[in-house]
Amino acid sequence: MPFVVSTSKDPTAVLHVVPGRFLTDGESMVLLNRLNMISLYREGGSSFEHLSDFPLFATLKFVEGLSFDDSSGNVRHLVFLFSVKQEVSVVAFSRKSDGCIEMITLFHADVNTCLYQQRINDISLCCSGVYRTLHNTTLPIVVFSIHRGSVSAFDAVAAIATHSRLSKSATQTLDNLFPCDFVQNVFKKSRRLPPFSQGNFAASEVEVRSIALVHRDGMEGCASLLVLYVDFSLKAHVSEYSIHMGSWEEKRGATKTPSRGWIPDAFNVLAAGDTFQRRCVLLSNVETNACLLHALPDGFFVLGPQLITFSSWRGAASQPGSTKSVTTLETPHSGAYAEPVCCAMLPTRELLVYFWDGRYIKVMLRDGSDGVNPGKTVLSHSAPMSLSTTPNSVAVVGERCVVGSRVDSTFWMNWRTGEGGVLVNNCGPVFDMTVAVDGPRMSVIASTGVGLSGGLNLLRSAVNVCQFAAVHGVVNVKRVCMAGNVIILSFPGYSRVCHFAVGKTMEVVEVYETPFDTLVETLELVDISQGGAFLQVTTSGVNAVQGTMQEYIHRPGHGKSVEHAHSCGGMLVFSSYTSICVLAVNEPHSVITFHSEYEVSSLAMVSTTSLLVGEWGSNAISLYDVTAEGVHPRGRFTCSATPCSVSVIPYHGTSRLLVGLLNGYVADVLLDDIAGDSSVKVAETLLTLHPVRLFNLQSHNAVLCLGEVPLVIIVSDNGFQITGIDLYGIELCGIIPSSCSPVRYIFHSKKEQSLIFGNITDVQRLNTNFFPLRATVTLVKYMAWWNVFVMSLRRNERDQILTIMGYELWAPSPLRDEQNSLELLENERCVFVESVILGGGNEWSTGTDALENSAIIIGTTFAFPDEQLSRSSRFMWCSVEQGKTANEKPQLRQQGSKDVQGALGCCCVVPNYAGRIALGINGCVALYCWNAVDSTFIAEETIGVGMILTRLMPVLQHDMSYLVAFDSRHSSSVIAVDTIQGSLSVAARDPELRGVMDGTVLHSGARDDMCFGDDFFNLFCVPHVMPSATSPDAPAAGMPTCKLPTSAQYHVGDLITAMQQGSFAPCSLSNGVVPVPKVLIPGVCGPQIVFGTTHGSFGTITPVTSETYLLLKGIEVAVAAVVPALGGFSHAAYREVLCANQERGVSRNASFEAVNPRAMEVLRERRLKYVARCVCSGDLVEMFLTLSPDTQLRVIEEAAMHIQRWCLSAGTTLEDFLERSDLDHVSHGPSQSSAPCDTETINVLLRSKSLPTLPFTVAAIATFVRNLQRAH
Repeated sequence: MPFVVSTSKDPTAVLHVVPGRFLTDGESMVLLNRLNMISLYREGGSSFEHLSDFPLFATLKFVEGLSFDDSSGNVRHLVFLFSVKQEVSVVAFSRKSDGCIEMITLFHADVNTCLYQQRINDISLCCSGVYRTLHNTTLPIVVFSIHRGSVSAFDAVAAIATHSRLSKSATQTLDNLFPCDFVQNVFKKSRRLPPFSQGNFAASEVEVRSIALVHRDGMEGCASLLVLYVDFSLKAHVSEYSIHMGSWEEKRGATKTPSRGWIPDAFNVLAAGDTFQRRCVLLSNVETNACLLHALPDGFFVLGPQLITFSSWRGAASQPGSTKSVTTLETPHSGAYAEPVCCAMLPTRELLVYFWDGRYIKVMLRDGSDGVNPGKTVLSHSAPMSLSTTPNSVAVVGERCVVGSRVDSTFWMNWRTGEGGVLVNNCGPVFDMTVAVDGPRMSVIASTGVGLSGGLNLLRSAVNVCQFAAVHGVVNVKRVCMAGNVIILSFPGYSRVCHFAVGKTMEVVEVYETPFDTLVETLELVDISQGGAFLQVTTSGVNAVQGTMQEYIHRPGHGKSVEHAHSCGGMLVFSSYTSICVLAVNEPHSVITFHSEYEVSSLAMVSTTSLLVGEWGSNAISLYDVTAEGVHPRGRFTCSATPCSVSVIPYHGTSRLLVGLLNGYVADVLLDDIAGDSSVKVAETLLTLHPVRLFNLQSHNAVLCLGEVPLVIIVSDNGFQITGIDLYGIELCGIIPSSCSPVRYIFHSKKEQSLIFGNITDVQRLNTNFFPLRATVTLVKYMAWWNVFVMSLRRNERDQILTIMGYELWAPSPLRDEQNSLELLENERCVFVESVILGGGNEWSTGTDALENSAIIIGTTFAFPDEQLSRSSRFMWCSVEQGKTANEKPQLRQQGSKDVQGALGCCCVVPNYAGRIALGINGCVALYCWNAVDSTFIAEETIGVGMILTRLMPVLQHDMSYLVAFDSRHSSSVIAVDTIQGSLSVAARDPELRGVMDGTVLHSGARDDMCFGDDFFNLFCVPHVMPSATSPDAPAAGMPTCKLPTSAQYHVGDLITAMQQGSFAPCSLSNGVVPVPKVLIPGVCGPQIVFGTTHGSFGTITPVTSETYLLLKGIEVAVAAVVPALGGFSHAAYREVLCANQERGVSRNASFEAVNPRAMEVLRERRLKYVARCVCSGDLVEMFLTLSPDTQLRVIEEAAMHIQRWCLSAGTTLEDFLERSDLDHVSHGPSQSSAPCDTETINVLLRSKSLPTLPFTVAAIATFVRNLQRAH
């Protein structure tokens, strides 16, 4: 089954912050590594100013600044990028003539290593620095370690010089970035040098914790590398390595040191003579838990949770390890163990040190003046202060610093005064997710954040409505008109008048004796002055109201009635059939009347001088100029159907016209184009299957589409985006004009039969509402039976089980967790929360009514610091007791518990097997049965599946019982349950070793697709066809285990930590309340999956048909060819799956190609094992809307060409072709391009799924992509 993966919310974690002068003007900036994006900020005003974002087709692991000091004395920084796929890139930033900043790629290549791909978080060490050449030039160097025990040095100058030799444009780029003499003397003389040098740490350095580069006087042509390591006796030391960075001629003449395998302190790497040489142990027996090094020109710091040690080069150079050059300072404590995580040197010769709990101190260096040790460095520190984040990197820029965080928000701070603020808001890692069905929409609740920043995030495609008051029991309202403090509700044939007042509370009072005409329907109400004068437009005409007097100053002709009315800027327009009247509200007796050729369908006053008129019959919109002399036509355009409503939205200095049409489309037009001489460009998008009624949400750049499932259209550069609203069945909306009122809008909900007074906030596509719990929420589960959320909060000594009601989560008031909580035992941690029916069948519906024996099962395990894996666990079953009064909340009551040996991890019900549950204990699946007599669970059967089970899921079929087990090492397995004998067996297994983080199962008839994310940032799908009990293919006892094939694979670029079947769409595609027509979402063939990641991003996985995937893949490949690959990272290589022991660098070379005739075939099979299959990037496809018209035309032409070529190569079925083919790497063969193509056959496939057909048009593809956007 093919899929489309779309990002609903970008990652918000900041992995590194790097200071530097990245532009030619020398301005100090800070660069943020945001996983797959680079962000530039500069110091400005009272904070930092955001300059630009650069999305990359890569997941960045290291980012370092490369300092270049040219001949003129100017310092310019380039950027070193290192991805998790062991790709290295060197980029520069340059400001273009229009003021925009562009990224320039100066070098890109794989790391030149014979080693294979390691696990992503196995080892991660990187540092950058400078060295001085023999010609007195300062050049940068980067040292990193990605394999345990090995180290690599990267020569940026040699890399850039090698790359520039291959291209004339690269040489010109260098001339634009650096002075010509610097390019000639530095880069062109380094063209024959290798960019990478490899070596190994000494054998005694068992665990390397930190490395640092420093330039020391007297070491020309060498860089000094400091290494903080732990030896075999668990003692910590600091050693020094020298890295020879001489010129090519110097290396050729260098004396080679003989290789002695038994002496690990000196060795050579590469034939050229580049050398890593271990010089000495600078400092021995430092703090055992020391974890951070920081080097200075006059010494280096060793930082630990207990001690801060400084060693000066003055004594260390002559007597390594001498205590005369070492100064130690005790780290200030706050009662908790906290390691230092990052530090930076301030201009005042102070070291700014941050600890993982958010505390920071300043360590001052000064020369001692006492008689005992004159000249010895003395350390002192400031009083500890705290920052409400969990830092991981810091960068100092002028008077301020930026503190980055992976799991919390990134802050900026003035390091002198301590004042600061949030620079990048980060929700934190996603631990768990649950889905609450809310009518036709699904609300996704995710547990995010660590420690005091933890809580729940409510995510949904709906703008928030802050309700102040509501009037219930209001039905059959046709219009809501407001002016001053008067509200007129128009009903069929009559009106009702109300007054409202806003004080401490809002009061709405109906007025029965009023001068307003209540015997007819009211269409518009205009406030003439502050003295209580109004113009009431009714179906009978215009009624002037002053105090207690009223008079109709204008009536339509005999037998006619007013049908439309609108006011804006002191002007009023109303119409009757073809007659249109315009008047100024200050001069209501002076009326300008003109006639339209067709009957009026909609009216809107754009301004005091402009008027828009929609027409029946002609399907046209006409623009008129209103002057004192009369009304004059200015422009006109035609739509595909009759205009029902018109809204004008100001956007970026222009006015956008949105027209709701009778056929469910929305037309988007620039208002200035209507008055122009050129043809009007009308972009129409199908929105609903009923007439579109739009209401202008003033000051929000958005309009509200009224209906059973109301939508909000947000105007953007690429048309508009669609989201929902936190209400259902909105038939009417009105704006309260009073500026002193905190309430802005009035909504009439037909579903709730009420008038709702409130404000609209957070008008964006995906809204997140955070509810702080000030603790890490490890698990969250929504129980629809009781409308209760059950969650586990991580405390210091034990976990806490908390329950809150659903209405508490939607309410804006802060949550309270003192009342409904269940305390666990000491060192007891919650591992799962599930719902079950004790002793009953497990094929219940997903209704909201709880059954008699409904219960909640909570699994826990006892974790101790000295145990790597828990040895004892238990699970308890609890009931939810309703309160005796209406205000009393339901309570969670424990009914019983059962002890389990081993580490309990997951649980699920067993389908078609009454009273059974399955537990995941270590790597085994254990079957438990409910005993009603003793009211407890009894163990029945156990089977070994893997190493550590992460999730169990039932496969709900009508006649057989299956379970799906996801394992942290052995991927996924299908467990067959024999309901007659009560035995368990492995029916099918994924043969690949994949560490599953979380997964879910999609059911489609007899086929089940197991989708899961692994620990290498990948997404996989393995299908399994479940045979029925009467099928001849049903597995018999003793039959061998089937292998599950991989039907889809894709590199997401982030670690998926939680997956659930759900949707972020304004209206869920699979809801049963308001079914979404297939014409609105062509090609979607199953329920969607939402996921969250460890870096705070959220995404959607949408299953699509093979025909839809073919079209999307053609667009994706064509867009990838025109979108610049920033940093040299290509999209096709980025989406290849990442695996341990994958071939990298030199290991990719076909060294045996000359002697083995099957070499090319072997390499091709190896590469096809990792290419992305049957998964399309929705983010890249949606970039089509951002391209220029000429580029869009080129994209659709190339997409059509790709689709035609793939259809010719398909051979058998389209599904088999997609699963075994590499569509990302396009090859243009002469035989393929010249082969004839049956366009009609392809169109039959596309037309069968309501897809655009050949030849493609820009409008059709744009509409298709917008429909894809609304799906997530």
